[in-house]
Amino acid sequence: MSNRFFHSLAACFISFVAFSQNTAPIELDELVIEKTKISAQSKSQNLVVLNDSLIENSIGTFTDFLQKNTTIYFKESGYGMVSSPAFRGTTAQQTSVLWNGIRVNSALLGQSDFNATAFKSYDNIVVKAGGGSVLYGSSAIGGTIHLNNQLQFNRKTENELQLHYGSFNTQGIHYKITTGFDKFAVNAHFGYNKSDNDYEWIGKNRNNINGQFYNTNFGLETAYKINRKNTLSFYSTTYNDDRHFALLTPFQTKTKYQNNNYRNLLKWHFKTNTFLNTFYAAVLNESYTYFDQLPTNSKTGGKANTLYFKNESFYNVLQHFKLSGFVEYQKTTGEGQNSSLPFSTQEIFAVSVLGNYEFTDRFGMEAGAKNEMAKDYSNPFLFSAGFYYNSPFYQLKINTSRNYRIPTFNDLYWQPGGNLNLNPETSLQFDVNQNFTFKNMRLNVSAYTISIKDMIRWIPTNSGFWEANNVNEVRVFGMDFFANFQKKWAHHVVELQANYGYTQSIDQTTKKQLTYTPLHKLNAQLIYKYRNFSMSPSFLYVGKIYTTASNTAASALNSYGIIDVDFQQKLNLKNNPFYINLKIKNAANTVYTNMPERVMPGRNIHLQLIKKF
Repeated sequence: MSNRFFHSLAACFISFVAFSQNTAPIELDELVIEKTKISAQSKSQNLVVLNDSLIENSIGTFTDFLQKNTTIYFKESGYGMVSSPAFRGTTAQQTSVLWNGIRVNSALLGQSDFNATAFKSYDNIVVKAGGGSVLYGSSAIGGTIHLNNQLQFNRKTENELQLHYGSFNTQGIHYKITTGFDKFAVNAHFGYNKSDNDYEWIGKNRNNINGQFYNTNFGLETAYKINRKNTLSFYSTTYNDDRHFALLTPFQTKTKYQNNNYRNLLKWHFKTNTFLNTFYAAVLNESYTYFDQLPTNSKTGGKANTLYFKNESFYNVLQHFKLSGFVEYQKTTGEGQNSSLPFSTQEIFAVSVLGNYEFTDRFGMEAGAKNEMAKDYSNPFLFSAGFYYNSPFYQLKINTSRNYRIPTFNDLYWQPGGNLNLNPETSLQFDVNQNFTFKNMRLNVSAYTISIKDMIRWIPTNSGFWEANNVNEVRVFGMDFFANFQKKWAHHVVELQANYGYTQSIDQTTKKQLTYTPLHKLNAQLIYKYRNFSMSPSFLYVGKIYTTASNTAASALNSYGIIDVDFQQKLNLKNNPFYINLKIKNAANTVYTNMPERVMPGRNIHLQLIKKF
């Protein structure tokens, strides 16, 4: 406890000294928004920004979107069912998802379901590989995924309407309005998706049974500029879904799952020439209901409510020295409904400090530290350090950090099996990124290693129930490769981009590859544009996956490759332009699964209409 107190006191002292200086050599450029803030504080790590045009032209689930554009691997219990990632060879609980700057992983389960995320609601999505617990808190071990809405003053009103219809009676409607005045900025959006999801199980002589789903979401973001120094912004979103769970055999009992999420966030920005302070206050509500014997009303469930406060300061101390400080407090209450989770409370207080020093315009270094206190477990002291070099043709980024994941509500309090003696999972990571630029070509090569200790697993006990324990140690070694080439001539544009990930994620007890973690994953996309027409074939390859810790051949799922082909045409009827997209998914009708016996869809076709006004 004394070490924690010392580290917290040291962090506060450093922040105080920095803020007390009178030197004011540099003026902050503009009000910091989430995307640029991440970049400003992560110069020694690579970011992938998936922009609004990529989001608006996509159809399907968030899993589809990230599978096609990143090296993250996902396992799904059938199309549209529960989806969890393996980011750089880690588990689903070791990937942190942040909504407009605050962590939104489930407090009950510790992970996000990527088939229950309304990704088309966001203006951009940033994927940041590697550890980031000093900045983003628990679960940022494999990487972080940032869901960002952007507000802009003094902009014209824009409306966007999307309609979608496709195979298996799949339907979607999305509407978004954005506008901005001198003092106000407003975004609002609505989404609805449904599907019978009754696709053919190729070679099994049956269709997908009980796989239907629907979901709705609504979001509102507003900002008010009080004066030159102060701005208030408010973010609110709701998400509700109803997903039936597809059956392995026609004779199983039918079940379904309902999710409800409500999130409200208030931000207060205070800005001077050299100082920016942002205060966050958020209320997050999540609940689920599991119907275990359809069509009866037999059900269990759970809910969690989180109150979150954070103060974040950014200060230009000297011309080449910047300092940030964070203070966070989070209180979560949760309980089950007809389940074994009693009413419980979790409180966390954290202090962080980060510094960045630029030796010249081309290279610099950064360092950070974080200390966290919780009532039911001991948290580790966290740190990060990095070096970066930038030139017009070459970038070098080196980063190391200690990261962690706290036990979830279920890990701590579920009865029987919850364990108040758990330690947080901890990891050490080292990451080297090299970026090359040659005329029309960009290349990125990353190499990394992660050592994870005290992984939390539920294991059987002699008393006949399962209990959460710190048992596993995992070492990960991997490489990521990204390439982009673009050529333009006359009215023609050709672009080729590819992502490849190699991941060894070895359980140190069994010396075997972690389950549901492929050694190889590749996605590639060729885009050809001519005037108002474009065509884009793409390819996804996933290597062999083991489904048991013993890595036996009988437990392995075969590698597979999927081809999609997208067409887009801009039409202009009586000066009313709109876009029409035709998408052929799994065009080669490949039979594949990413969980045992869970056959995924064969060839399917979708039509999308996008109108902006």
